[in-house]
Amino acid sequence: MPAALGAVLGSALATAPEPWLTPGWLLTALLALALLVPAAARHGGPAWARWALVCGLAAVAVGGRGLAWSAAVDPWQQRLGQTLTLTGSSDGRLLIVPGEGRLVLKGAAVAPGEATLRGELVPLARRRNPGGFDEAGFWRRRGIRAGLRVETVVARAPPGGLLAARAALQAGVVAGLEPRAAAVQQAVTLGLRHDLGTLRGLFAAAGMAHLLALSGLHVGVLAAAVGALARPLGPRLGGAAVASLVAGYVLLVGPGPSVVRAASMVAAVLLARALDVRAPPLTASLAVAALACLLAAPAWVGDLGFQLSFLSVLGIAVLAGPALRSASEASTAAPASGAGGGVAHALRTRRFGRWLVAGLVASAAAQAGSLSVVAGAFGSLPLLAPLVNLVALPAASALVPLGALAGLAGLAHPALAHLVNAFAAPLAAGLLALADAASRVPPLPWGEVGPEGHVLYACALLALALALRGRLRWRSALLVLACAASVAWLLPDARGVPELIVLDVGQGDAVVVRLGRGRAVLVDGGGVTFGGFDSGARVVVPALRALGVWQLPLVVATHADLDHMGGLPAVLEAFAVGELWLGHAEPERPVWQRLEAIVRRRGVAVREVRRGEAVAFGDLRIDVLHPTHRPHGEGNADSVALLLWYRGAPWALLLGDVPALVEADLPVPPTPVLMAPHHGSATSTSAALLRAAGPELVLISVGSNRYGHPAAEVLARLEAARLPVLTTHHHGALRVRPGRACAEVEMSRPGGGVAGAC
Repeated sequence: MPAALGAVLGSALATAPEPWLTPGWLLTALLALALLVPAAARHGGPAWARWALVCGLAAVAVGGRGLAWSAAVDPWQQRLGQTLTLTGSSDGRLLIVPGEGRLVLKGAAVAPGEATLRGELVPLARRRNPGGFDEAGFWRRRGIRAGLRVETVVARAPPGGLLAARAALQAGVVAGLEPRAAAVQQAVTLGLRHDLGTLRGLFAAAGMAHLLALSGLHVGVLAAAVGALARPLGPRLGGAAVASLVAGYVLLVGPGPSVVRAASMVAAVLLARALDVRAPPLTASLAVAALACLLAAPAWVGDLGFQLSFLSVLGIAVLAGPALRSASEASTAAPASGAGGGVAHALRTRRFGRWLVAGLVASAAAQAGSLSVVAGAFGSLPLLAPLVNLVALPAASALVPLGALAGLAGLAHPALAHLVNAFAAPLAAGLLALADAASRVPPLPWGEVGPEGHVLYACALLALALALRGRLRWRSALLVLACAASVAWLLPDARGVPELIVLDVGQGDAVVVRLGRGRAVLVDGGGVTFGGFDSGARVVVPALRALGVWQLPLVVATHADLDHMGGLPAVLEAFAVGELWLGHAEPERPVWQRLEAIVRRRGVAVREVRRGEAVAFGDLRIDVLHPTHRPHGEGNADSVALLLWYRGAPWALLLGDVPALVEADLPVPPTPVLMAPHHGSATSTSAALLRAAGPELVLISVGSNRYGHPAAEVLARLEAARLPVLTTHHHGALRVRPGRACAEVEMSRPGGGVAGAC
């Protein structure tokens, strides 16, 4: 355990985006550890000295590996932006180029096999919005730092080796299954998730997302199934059979964090059996797995899959075992008479009752171990997850060996795979039906969890674990829980409120004004592209959840252009909305009609606002500057324009798509923050507006477009005025609060000292 703790500490310090560990600190730590050697080596010496020495040595060893990993030179970085022709083996997701490394494939689809591809070498995307996916971080932790945007598949040959084996197994795994069931079976058996589509969101909303990730559960299920079949061979031969299967499975599906964790734990148990020694406790084998994982790949410590896998098993180890022992002791000691005695007697005598209680406790303990990480990563907590997983886990556990058996049967004859999948199909259908039903239950909204939040939750969980073991009185444990909850509630918001967040929705607008305590104002919701990408569902809703927002007292639709209003229907479906502000009606526009239908169905109050109207939320006031009572008859010119005040002083101007003609008519006071109207179009952000507002910072919400936004003349005007300019296209989401601005993607700091990295 101390070695594992040291490994976690060393890898975290060495592989952070801005590493805290340096070679100098490593040398200092080694010298300090040398002072502990006499105390640790002395017979009868203090236990803390041995713990500290082992923990420190592991931290130095893994930290050193982490520093070497961070400093490794990526051979692709010097060629970013170049068009290359590369030959290697592809699994459809990665290209492995012999002697050079691996690349993430983008653009044109590439079938598995040997391939020669021509395309542009591109950097991987950083997280661009709260709640967004950090593609660069995900692949960087796996040793991949660039992608290939495929333009042409020059040549392709059928897959060989492991790729051929995987393709053959895949054909058997999905034989005869309907598309959704086939996608689920591929994910749980082989870790292939490219066909999941909307099933990802469905399983996440149901609290079952971990079933779709190739996790330690699947390795454990396969090991248990093979172990049962190999039991007649004896402990050594049977163990060798299990070890061979697990090693082959890891090689086949790829060494992900949770898979390696489970394989390491299985190996620890098998080694103990082979040596005829007592099997290690769950915490000890988990520590062995953590040490093995981080020695092999120190950067995994920052991987969500690694964190969830280890924390879930740790929750079972420290909470479920003691809880079940306490329940068993209570049931043994309880009298047979009375209601309590009847329940205890049922638990002692009825196998189903024991299984039900054990399943609920284990499921709840696994959820508890990873609760703060799940809440921070997904922005919500599915309340029924322990109950749902009580049914889902056995179903998924049965699907894994059935899928493996179907794959192996398919190698012999496709008809045999169809026969096996006749048993798998009802299980997959039941799992999908359960996900459909559970996803309809509203989750508990949460938000970003900072380091202090995780520490407070760990303190509460430690108090609970000690109480279950009888090492802390329950009264004291409850006091710790209450104190942790109180401190978490009273902690000031790490970013401060109010906060203005211009989300990166591509060529469109979506602005969040956080009010604190789960409330926010939303101005526009991005759009829907011709390819069907809904910014509201894919960007705005996850961002609001990540920000801890569960209530929108006010939503503003500036006008009926698709890039402003198109994403709002998804938002109105997902959140409780108090009031919707609109400008002049445009009932002939399809997007307007769709929004009206949802508003009527959801019972949202609608208000057509005009200049002079206002609303206050504590220290924040929002004034309507436009439209006037007389419409211009053109959508952009009739945009709703807003002025935000904070503590009695102008703070930010949000002007929709108003043109220069309307800008000249707006009663604009000097305002520190200006969001350039119409994405920086040449028809807006006039010199007159800049003189009136005198901004200190200009924000532009813009994406790749054919309109020339932001216009060169507008940028020249802003440069001449020596104004700092931040765009969502270059920096991702822009976050501004009084006196400070930052962006999701690291940027250069413009003049004025107001911009920094989030």
